[in-house]
Amino acid sequence: MDNFNYYVAGRRAYFFGGIDGNAENIGWHLKGKMGGFWLDNYRLFSSYFLSLNGKRVSPTGFQNKVSERIVNYPGADLRILAHPERPLISIRIESRARIEFCLRQEMDLVWLEDRPSGNISLRVEKQDRDTIVWRELEGMSSFVKVNGKATSEGDWLKLSKRDSLEAVIALGRPGKEGYEQYLLERQEHNRRYLPPFQDTIPFWARTGALELFFERDVGCGFVAGLGEFPWWFGIDGVYTCLGLLETPMLELVGKTVDNLAKFGNGLAPHEVTTAGRIYAYGRMNEIIAFAYLALKYAVKTSKKEYLELVDNALSHVSGHLSRKLYPQGEGIVEVPIIGEFALLDSACWLYSMLKELRDSNMMKDLKNSQFAAWLLERYDREFLKDWYGKDGLFYDALAEKSENFEGHFIQIYPLSMGLIRREIGERLLAKMEKIGYFKEPGLIHSLPLKTFEAGDYGEGDKNDIVWSLPTLLAIEAGIRYGRPDLSEKFILSLENSLKSEMYGALPEILPAGGCTIQAWNAYAIPLIEHMNSPSPA
Repeated sequence: MDNFNYYVAGRRAYFFGGIDGNAENIGWHLKGKMGGFWLDNYRLFSSYFLSLNGKRVSPTGFQNKVSERIVNYPGADLRILAHPERPLISIRIESRARIEFCLRQEMDLVWLEDRPSGNISLRVEKQDRDTIVWRELEGMSSFVKVNGKATSEGDWLKLSKRDSLEAVIALGRPGKEGYEQYLLERQEHNRRYLPPFQDTIPFWARTGALELFFERDVGCGFVAGLGEFPWWFGIDGVYTCLGLLETPMLELVGKTVDNLAKFGNGLAPHEVTTAGRIYAYGRMNEIIAFAYLALKYAVKTSKKEYLELVDNALSHVSGHLSRKLYPQGEGIVEVPIIGEFALLDSACWLYSMLKELRDSNMMKDLKNSQFAAWLLERYDREFLKDWYGKDGLFYDALAEKSENFEGHFIQIYPLSMGLIRREIGERLLAKMEKIGYFKEPGLIHSLPLKTFEAGDYGEGDKNDIVWSLPTLLAIEAGIRYGRPDLSEKFILSLENSLKSEMYGALPEILPAGGCTIQAWNAYAIPLIEHMNSPSPA
């Protein structure tokens, strides 16, 4: 069968790599390091392979069982899971053959700039019928426990046994539990947060988000994805959490908000590694979007202390307003615009937040209540005049003396947020469709007015790439402005992406590409559940 990447993940452990066991050269932030067996912030092993009766075998099938993954081989099944809360990965290989499971040892345990010095010590001890291999460095103590033999040969740790083999890769001290006990604990954890199994986008989106809730010594929250971005992002966290507000994961939403606020000093950061390094500070769009999330969380939970985060954003915005009173600064589109521009997505986030403050009756509870009320009054009166061009499209950016149209997917924001009248929205959707914003999988990055490099996302121009997030916004726009056919088309695209590589994983790029699993796809949950709900009589 064709090879593709898969993952297992818990709060403190994950494996990411091919179903053939190859996890080399994955990722570009840490080229070659993003795959493999990660426990907390240590990559203990990279790749693995399986031999039966002395012959290396290749996979013939793959199953995503939610709580575990099963890789099928001729004459064997490899079962693997990540513990939901502990830095532990457990593997069980069921076969009647002589099994040899080989793990490639990582000699340079690294998380970004954190490079432990010294040599890894290796120690093998017998304990009843088990063999325990200790690997220790600078206070980091890890072990592999196997119910058979273990030998270290060069880069490889070889685990062997006739019939069923069980192995545990973990930090800390070994316990007496086996694979089936860890599976029960994983299943119980899933029952706490997930509904009964359904082979649907909402179910798989919830599952993916839960598996991407990472906890480390420095904090906890939803990371962006695997295998490229297993750390905390501002805008990714916003979309992930907005999709989970009406689920049992509300508690995890609150922890994510707290975590981002801590690293951003009350504002959203752009990205933070799980080692606690602030890789980049927040862009204007995610600072406002994060405040919108904090407001929605305050409304949902009645925890008005989270309005402080809204006040923080308003204070920040007040110092960066253009002459037309829109926030200046970077937006979601990672294409630099030279000069002091206000971008459409940031303006839409701010307008939406102000409207939510009014609708929730929470504006009066802000320190910046007068500023917010004044700004909302101005936007109600002038937003459409300022941003809506004569050709029936919204500008991407406004400067003091210019209006710019670049054709980016942010054209969808006034529609997805419901900021414009029905008739204008219907015309805009029709025009976007006519001039080529929508491809078969979803909403493109940008019209080919300028050519942008695709980077490491594959061949071709960046313009043509269909990210899942803009496509979710297009689904929302179709719901709001009378185009259920468009929404249904793109929901079908998401359903196809569930089956294109790792079954059950909603990717970053449609139909397949980028991160194999992307947490922001949780934003699809309320959209699809709304479409599937019975219409009122």
